[in-house]
Amino acid sequence: MSQKSFMGSVELSAVLSVIGIILLFLTSILVVLVAPQHVDKSWVEPTSSYQVQIYELADPNVFISGMRPDTQEVEVVNRLVSGESLLAFQESKTLKIKAEEGLESYVTKEGEKPLKLTSRLLLLRPLDEKGASGETFELFDPKKEEAFSIGSPDVVLENWVDKDFVVLDPKNPWHEVSGVIYKSNPVEYRVSTYIEAGRKVWKYDPSGEPIASLDTLKEAPYSFLSRKELIQEGEHVYQIEGCWYCHTDQTRTLVQDLVLNGSDSFPSPPSSANEYIYQEVTFPGTKRNGPDLSRTGIKRPSRDWHKAHFWAPKTQSKGSIMPAFRHFFDFDPRGTGRKTVGVPNYKFEAIFQYLMTKGTRITPPTEAWWIGKDPVHTLEIIEGRR
Repeated sequence: MSQKSFMGSVELSAVLSVIGIILLFLTSILVVLVAPQHVDKSWVEPTSSYQVQIYELADPNVFISGMRPDTQEVEVVNRLVSGESLLAFQESKTLKIKAEEGLESYVTKEGEKPLKLTSRLLLLRPLDEKGASGETFELFDPKKEEAFSIGSPDVVLENWVDKDFVVLDPKNPWHEVSGVIYKSNPVEYRVSTYIEAGRKVWKYDPSGEPIASLDTLKEAPYSFLSRKELIQEGEHVYQIEGCWYCHTDQTRTLVQDLVLNGSDSFPSPPSSANEYIYQEVTFPGTKRNGPDLSRTGIKRPSRDWHKAHFWAPKTQSKGSIMPAFRHFFDFDPRGTGRKTVGVPNYKFEAIFQYLMTKGTRITPPTEAWWIGKDPVHTLEIIEGRR
């Protein structure tokens, strides 16, 4: 081959390479910028109003303490904001409510419909008296724009209503949608502080002082973190600990996946893109050295189960090859813990809160595939107690 023809081939190859690079670049632009505009919106939008409300309204206003060595429990506190938070004050056979003058209209009597919801900031406080049928509370106006109530340690579900309800004084667009998240019978959260071993500590005390502000709740000695902050940190922990090396986060369309993550009677829905829109990083994964985690919030909602599992995996999963994650725990220097495991630290609580989002926020609780025939006993059903 002559030198001239060789150089011509080199030049042609260079031109083709440049053209290929340009075409690849244009294709990338089309895929990244243009194609998403024509994708089915259900793939890139929230799965439900419930998903939006729990991530954007509930999570930032649910606050969780660190594990207390004396009780081995966390404290959960709801932040209530006037004009934003929806509250229900509902009597039952075991709970009676006495209302201050002018507040009677906010109470839903036992068996009464529709359920009354309000965005006016009101609270309950226990009365000394107890009727034969159970506890009696007083409904009062704290005359604040922000207050705090006792929260539920159940992190899987939020109170949700989509029929037979009325919002007495709607203040923003969320109060006028077809289904809403609300707080049921919020009891004022009060604490007392004392000095122990030279440091200031605290405990819940119905006769103590109310939390003054959000800044107070987040500062020492309380040091609460919002569920939103913990979920975000949990995603980071999941990433840096390499959990995705051995676990997928995707229910495939295969029959075995649908049944494994659900049941024969109530199969799990396969994963879709809009389940992950509130995550910074998604971990669909490819290997299943360990079980898939995309429905862990439904299959394993127990905090105690996860504490034991991270401390010593084989105690909960026979034959597990998962390593122990004991750096998710601190040792109690005073020796007051009543259990053999360490005291879970913020890393444990963060990854636990993150895992509890898996499968629990796709649809409202009233429409969930795993709710079975009796919504009242949902937790008993999914924990295998019923």
